[in-house]
Amino acid sequence: MKRLPKIIALFLAGVALAAGAAVHAQTLGSQPDPIQFVIAPELPGPGEQVVIQVQGVGTFLGNATITWQKNGATALSGVGERVFSFTAGGLGVSTRVHVVVNSPTNGTFVRDFVFIPSAINLLWEADTSVPPRYAGKALYSAGSQVSVTAFPTVVANGTTISSNNLSFQWQQNGEPVPQSSGKGRDTFTFVGSQLRSAEAVGVDVYLSEVKVGHAEIVIPSEDPQLVLYARDPLRGVLYGQAVPSGIALGSKELTLQAVPYFFSTDSVASGAATYAWTLNGTPTSGPDSARGLLTLRQTGSGVGSAILGVTLQNNDPSKFVQSASTALRIVFGEQTGNTLSSFFGL
Repeated sequence: MKRLPKIIALFLAGVALAAGAAVHAQTLGSQPDPIQFVIAPELPGPGEQVVIQVQGVGTFLGNATITWQKNGATALSGVGERVFSFTAGGLGVSTRVHVVVNSPTNGTFVRDFVFIPSAINLLWEADTSVPPRYAGKALYSAGSQVSVTAFPTVVANGTTISSNNLSFQWQQNGEPVPQSSGKGRDTFTFVGSQLRSAEAVGVDVYLSEVKVGHAEIVIPSEDPQLVLYARDPLRGVLYGQAVPSGIALGSKELTLQAVPYFFSTDSVASGAATYAWTLNGTPTSGPDSARGLLTLRQTGSGVGSAILGVTLQNNDPSKFVQSASTALRIVFGEQTGNTLSSFFGL
């Protein structure tokens, strides 16, 4: 989760409007506005330092008396005082800045700004495979589906605005996604590209026509994994502990379950992701090997070892990069301590 608090910046022309409404700054006449206001940052967070600078065509601002008021009290006034800085309020607390530019040659200009801090939190959830009761997060892998949900805290006139009354304009990798944007559409679901190492998602949040916040998040692509677990006839798959890289076949039979992590859930369910097993490099199979399940049985009384390998490949063309493999060494027969050590390289 990435928390990006933002702020409403309303530009008002000579009148104080309620939060959530704004008009563009205009001159008192019909001529183009000779002054501009630059705010940095444009959407500051709660408690963040804000700098407002007056810019104009020509040199008249150097001789102008500029007065800055914050919440009704004069904070700065003087000839050529073009820059004003202040600290934004807390979440939902408005700060009003009133500016009067009095030029001997160009007349008087009045501007009002209202800043109301808001917060936009983004959470993402990947539709990828994990085992039952897995305590971690299902990570995103390239080509999988992922959902990003915005949780806004926007306050106007002392009231927290519902997501249903806000407009969410989503972007993916810097490009607008109009088909997934609109009023109340606080969740963006998409299938990532298998050619990207990460997906960048951003959202602009609007109240009526006023931009009240922005948030963005980068979702890294993780490589899928394949993990082997023992399967007990009575208790089922023993998810509590993965099978180590080397084991001794203590009994005459061992059943293994290959469990995929972070593969596309749809591909695993549909069978588009297929298993391939090998024993000492030679393809092998069993009745349930297509489901990632293989039972090994020792025949005879010989002593030795074997390398068991398994690969899971997603054959969906849009998810072909999703692939994982694992292997383990199995020793069988009656082994002495020295023999086991040599098998496992100890």
